[in-house]
Amino acid sequence: MTSASGAVGSGRRAAEDAAPAVRLRWAATVSGAVVVTLVRPLSWAVGLAGFLAGGGLVLVTWPILVLPTPTGLQNALGGPVSSLVFGAPSGVLVALIVGGLAGGVVLFLVGLLIGGWAERHGIEIALDAAAEEGIVAPAVDLAGAPGMGRIALVRLLSMAPVVIALLLAWRPLYDVTYRELILPDDLVTPLPLRVLRDVPGLAAAIVITWLVSDAAGAVGVRRLVIERRPVLVAWLLGWGDLVRRPQRILPTALVGVAATLLVAGPGLVAAALGWGRVREVMRSGDDPLAALAAVLIWVTVWLGALVLAGVAAAFRSATWTLELPRPAIRDS
Repeated sequence: MTSASGAVGSGRRAAEDAAPAVRLRWAATVSGAVVVTLVRPLSWAVGLAGFLAGGGLVLVTWPILVLPTPTGLQNALGGPVSSLVFGAPSGVLVALIVGGLAGGVVLFLVGLLIGGWAERHGIEIALDAAAEEGIVAPAVDLAGAPGMGRIALVRLLSMAPVVIALLLAWRPLYDVTYRELILPDDLVTPLPLRVLRDVPGLAAAIVITWLVSDAAGAVGVRRLVIERRPVLVAWLLGWGDLVRRPQRILPTALVGVAATLLVAGPGLVAAALGWGRVREVMRSGDDPLAALAAVLIWVTVWLGALVLAGVAAAFRSATWTLELPRPAIRDS
């Protein structure tokens, strides 16, 4: 009985491999991703985990972060840095450098693995929902498919062009940042926005490099998981798809970014503006009930922004999953 079922399964896989690969129309890919995202709320939580691990944590905590001023940095680091200038690095400075580097590497690796886990489960959720809704067929069995470790490797490879772009751009960015710290044009605009304002062309080049690399990486991850390709082959196939089909890959990437900005952006902006108002109310101290109400309203807005960020991330993941070609359905 086992051998017979194994033969049937082998025959089915052989038939699927022999079937010509087809893609959904691009409009069907986007609309299908909308359906998949709405019918699987679990994907919102998974998408949020991937969003936070991929750097979204910085965005959602930005409203409540208090960045140190140049004077504060000078007071905190003046002694250790001066010891380096005089040729005798202090133990405090060495501990700061080593601890900062080690902590940064650990956080980066943990974020990479959590992002790989979220992407792997997001692919599975999207494929199951798409098969149930009749958007794609046949259903894909991902049992034994590559997990978060190999997905993290593909994503690590996809960062190489961005790292190269940052290395090429570090000197102008450093000069502008140093000037804004020492002689700022204004103190109202946040430092990152002032830096971007001073070097818009360089910032645009880095963003475009990230967008293209992320698109190739997203396709490569799905080649890895769904088609069981080796890591390097999957990554190269992602770039191959980008070169052969830019008219599909680039619009898919732009739709994902636009969805994130339109769905999650307003909530994050509202949370940032609302936190400023909360701080004003709490500083005044005139009405404790008003302060409590302001905090509760802000928390509600912030949590809503997190939910919307998860929805946008789930939609973006689903678009990449449905973009991959699949075996055509054959009549029996």
